[in-house]
Amino acid sequence: MTAARTSKAEARRRAVEAARRANEEHAAREKANLKDATVLLHAIDKLDAIGEWKKERRAELRAQADAQLEREEAKRVGDEREAAGAAIERMRERGETLTTIATKHDLGIGIVRAMARHAPKAGNPLPRNGSHALGPDVSGTGEAAAGGAVGPVVGEPPAEAASA
Repeated sequence: MTAARTSKAEARRRAVEAARRANEEHAAREKANLKDATVLLHAIDKLDAIGEWKKERRAELRAQADAQLEREEAKRVGDEREAAGAAIERMRERGETLTTIATKHDLGIGIVRAMARHAPKAGNPLPRNGSHALGPDVSGTGEAAAGGAVGPVVGEPPAEAASA
């Protein structure tokens, strides 16, 4: 009978050992699942946060783009108004009146007057054709227009010409 008890004890010991291993494996799986569940939940929270970030960033970029567009539009409108005003001023210098300019070009007198107000001031003339090729003397009558070399001060020869 001793052999039967030994086999029961051995069977019990093996069963307990198997249960212990199963419990350890189960505990290890649960621990790993807990870590992965933490990563999963954190990632899902981050995805929601990314959606909010995207909305905020889009609004921020849209505001920046709108502001840049407004600045560019204002500059372009100002440049065109100034060019129109300069053209009207040149026509007036040639003896045209605002009324004749408006009539000849099928424009309302109001728009012609409005554009005339945007003519460059006397100290800030626009080049006649938009070119700065002749340098600061845009009238076409100075030394630069005649092909003479001009130094940093108007009428002064360049430094290398003075030493030769």
